[in-house]
Amino acid sequence: MRSIISFLTMIMLSGCGDGVTLYPAKGTILLENGNPVTQGTIECESVDNPKKLNASASIQKDGSFELETMGNKGIVAGRHKVTLIGPAGNSDLPLNKQPKPQFNTKYRSYDTSDLTITISPNATNNLNLKVVPAK
Repeated sequence: MRSIISFLTMIMLSGCGDGVTLYPAKGTILLENGNPVTQGTIECESVDNPKKLNASASIQKDGSFELETMGNKGIVAGRHKVTLIGPAGNSDLPLNKQPKPQFNTKYRSYDTSDLTITISPNATNNLNLKVVPAK
């Protein structure tokens, strides 16, 4: 029993494993008019890391976010493509009352989004993104 607990503790403390180092990264997402994006999710896909590790975060009401990778705070260093996902639907509401994304649909896909970030191991990585509003 003691060895099982030791093993589980070791697994929990190992984080992402495989020698992956994560760096803190947080920021805000604003519309072009300066108002914050108040809901949704930001997702980042590593361009430089061959493992294509993704980081994500929920966007808070003030537009702020703090990125996590595999449940651990932080993101790998290097360049990342960024997508934004609108708010989740609510099955209790009719279609015309569903929450609508505040930002342009081009941000939904890595192929069409023009958002990128670069994470430095030697910086505070405060990210400020401006996006085009929904049409």
